[in-house]
Amino acid sequence: MMMAREGHPRKLHRRDWPGFLNRMVPASVWQAFYAGIEARTDPRVRWSAKYIVLCWAIMGWSVQGSLTDRFREAWEVLARWFFHRRRPGASYPGLTRATQCYGPEILHQFWCYLRETIPARVGRAWRWQGWTVIAVDGSRVQAPRTRRNERGLGRCGRDKTHPQWWITWAIHLPTSLIWDWRHGPGDSSERSHLRSMLPAFPPETLVVADIGFGGFDLLGDLTRAGASFLIRCCSNTTLLVDRTRQHIERAGGCRVVHLWPTGRRSQPPLRLRLIVIKRRARRVYLLTNVMESQRLSRAMASEVYRARWGIEVAFRGWKQTLGRRKILARTPGPGAMELIGAILAMALLLLHGAMGLGARMARLSVALLLRVIRRMIEATRWGRSTARWLPGVRAALRDSYVRRRSKRARDWPHKKKEAPPRPPLLRRPTRREKARIDEWRGTHVMTLG
Repeated sequence: MMMAREGHPRKLHRRDWPGFLNRMVPASVWQAFYAGIEARTDPRVRWSAKYIVLCWAIMGWSVQGSLTDRFREAWEVLARWFFHRRRPGASYPGLTRATQCYGPEILHQFWCYLRETIPARVGRAWRWQGWTVIAVDGSRVQAPRTRRNERGLGRCGRDKTHPQWWITWAIHLPTSLIWDWRHGPGDSSERSHLRSMLPAFPPETLVVADIGFGGFDLLGDLTRAGASFLIRCCSNTTLLVDRTRQHIERAGGCRVVHLWPTGRRSQPPLRLRLIVIKRRARRVYLLTNVMESQRLSRAMASEVYRARWGIEVAFRGWKQTLGRRKILARTPGPGAMELIGAILAMALLLLHGAMGLGARMARLSVALLLRVIRRMIEATRWGRSTARWLPGVRAALRDSYVRRRSKRARDWPHKKKEAPPRPPLLRRPTRREKARIDEWRGTHVMTLG
């Protein structure tokens, strides 16, 4: 393919990287997306909904250190892609105003339409031993310490902390693809975020989460919503059991336990299953409402919960590799747009890897894939060919050799050394509690797993 001269647009080929983006986001998705938003008929408007989505995604991939430089890079790429159309606006404030006209959630709405195509694209990797395994976790992101951010976001924790954003992700665990997310100020509740994401979960979902998502109210809401879960519990949970702790640990769990806090005795108790997993000298206690060991065995529960670390790796890739550890916007409105745009960029980046690697998606290297995408952005800006991008994606794999020593620093001064969670409190129910549990079961009001 002949190279185009610098400064002159070239006709894009289907093998080019923008041509792949057209296949990754098919026309049917754009049509459904446009049908779900309010159309703007003003002919003077330069920022269409498609321009807004693509611009924020490219800004999320950008290596530039300021928002204006990221915008300039994204604008130049859009001008090359759509040189036969009217160009978008040439200023970053114009982009934020146009996004505000549609609403900051326009980026999340776009992803909601695109994610419906994910199960068909990943094929057999979508199900894991009969389940659609979704891992959920939350994290905080720093924001500039301006007065408007302090008023809009508040301070989470101590008085001297910076304003922060809170994000909660739900990822498809076998492929590490982002399925849904929620955001809010730094003092937001990740449990409330999970409740709002429940209607969007696929059928036969197994929610995997850590200690922060325990509690009688949330587990009851998950059970009533028809979602199965596998959630770790610790010493802030008291379980009613009929056996001793030694017997439960030797057996690897207990078939039936009851979660019934003292302050919730007007509600039916939760009938759950306790799974105990031994890791070296420690034990991990997991609660699930899947009572049949054939559907969720102890070995599978151990494997699934061990894979939950993938969501921590995804957060690390987004913050460290993509460089989005801190939001740069100095006010909450543009900050929310920047935050959602960066999450959308990460979701599209992982979708690149899923479509390019297929069954090898588990070995994806986010750092290598991001280098490929950034090279394609630079080539598009200068009118060079991007036809050789696919081999780069297929080579974006983690190394497979066996290391002889750990990659951890020998003496990292900021390394957290927190004590491991303590086991839950196990006690036998009293005669009165047994009678009330039998009464709830007899009236068929009891929430069953």
